[in-house]
Amino acid sequence: MIYQEVFKIVGKWGDAVEKREKHNGLDHEQKARGNAGMLEGITEYWLCVGGANVDVQGVTSARLLPGTSNPGEVHQAAGGVARNVAENLGWLGEEVQLFALVGEDADGEWLRQVTANSGVATHGMLRIAGKSTGRYLAIRDRDGELYTAVADMELNEEWPAEIVQQGLKRLPQAAGLFLDANLPVEVMRAFLAEARKLDKKIIVDPVSVKKAEKWKGLLEGVHILVASIDELEVLGGQSLHSYNDVEVCAKKLVAEGIHQVMVICGEAGLWLCTAHEEKWLAAPTMPIRESAGDAFAAGIIYAQNKALSLAEQAAFGVALAEMRTKGNGRYDIDVLLARKDYYAAKERQILDRE
Repeated sequence: MIYQEVFKIVGKWGDAVEKREKHNGLDHEQKARGNAGMLEGITEYWLCVGGANVDVQGVTSARLLPGTSNPGEVHQAAGGVARNVAENLGWLGEEVQLFALVGEDADGEWLRQVTANSGVATHGMLRIAGKSTGRYLAIRDRDGELYTAVADMELNEEWPAEIVQQGLKRLPQAAGLFLDANLPVEVMRAFLAEARKLDKKIIVDPVSVKKAEKWKGLLEGVHILVASIDELEVLGGQSLHSYNDVEVCAKKLVAEGIHQVMVICGEAGLWLCTAHEEKWLAAPTMPIRESAGDAFAAGIIYAQNKALSLAEQAAFGVALAEMRTKGNGRYDIDVLLARKDYYAAKERQILDRE
């Protein structure tokens, strides 16, 4: 696909929102009102590009029985990896822009409003006529374990040229780029190439085992890769039978051009490595998966301008993931800092990894 057109935004840009240091006294409704034009003239914001969809979760109240109706509860929430990451950054008071596709429907308008309420600039959430907003339907047992899921993401199979060009035009002023794999490969390639040319930090998320395939051949020059063991197996092109295999595979990816690899390894913790440093960090008591995993990525981004060690960066991610599992909404920065220090102190305190 050749992207030739430039997306024209109708109307004037609103005033820029106040910077993070005023976050504790900021009314998020006020922040959202200036949302359509926020960040004009501000140089420190993250650009998040990728998926935005409606998550529908069905959770049984008893042991799940396949092939029949199960009593339980059904919940709806805003989802999509890039959208979730952007929202978490917004609740932290960070400046962030989201570029994603939604349908011209009630779901799309609801997603835009929910996302704007966190302070995220949503002018890049482009409505696509004749298309439905993406939906992810998950069925879980009473313990929260995923039984099956259906992802209706046809909307993301083709991105209009105008939104790609508008996103690329915002990169020069951005502090960095977060990219997920809910995109056509050619769109991923376009954003990666421009970010590399501008020497921007790039943080990526494979999203799933299947979508991890899209990243093959594209990861050189990426600043941080956040992945699960299963996703790492796909990216590294090898079977992983032990935590030693995880270490070797992650170091191989670093040798191939990724600056930092962070692997979420369940109860064993997190494996962190660069060309000069490698270590394990203890995991929280709650699993880092799905929305908590997206909060983890947001915590990593939040740590980027703070000149922190590898372990402290990951500890910010773990702390935010933990806080996300306990509630949604504006984060208490003091609590985040305290939990970050708690997890950073647990460096190398891990379970048996053999």
